[in-house]
Amino acid sequence: MGQSSRFSVARLWYVYGRRLMKYGGVTVVSTVVGVSSLIVGLYVFDWHPIFANFISVCMSTPPAYLLNRQWVWEQDSGGHSVSAEIGPFWIVTLLGFVVSTLAVGVVSELTGRRLIIVFTQIASFGSLWLIKFAFLEKVLWKDSEVRVREGV
Repeated sequence: MGQSSRFSVARLWYVYGRRLMKYGGVTVVSTVVGVSSLIVGLYVFDWHPIFANFISVCMSTPPAYLLNRQWVWEQDSGGHSVSAEIGPFWIVTLLGFVVSTLAVGVVSELTGRRLIIVFTQIASFGSLWLIKFAFLEKVLWKDSEVRVREGV
């Protein structure tokens, strides 16, 4: 790796590394909430896998939004705009819901094994993890990148 390549990687890590680590922490929290909800829906209430997946996404999205907004992208505590933040966050979450619902639906038809359904949901959302990070970073809370570069 050449000197300029190392500098680029170091710069990328400086700008995005800390935020990406925090985003990973939020992902762990929201995954625990979502998967716990899914497991309860499947095992305790014996819900259909698609309905259990829907409830799981609904349960995990609010804490994911709040933790990402406050801790990862360090937005002010006030001013939660439905059109500028909450709506777009739910829309990108809806993408994950659609992907996971399709996957859960297919897997539940192929096998009735609930544990495989749980892992399918995790893999579905995991496959979109970096895409969601890029959306939050470059579209939803893009002004926070300027604060990082300026050391604010």
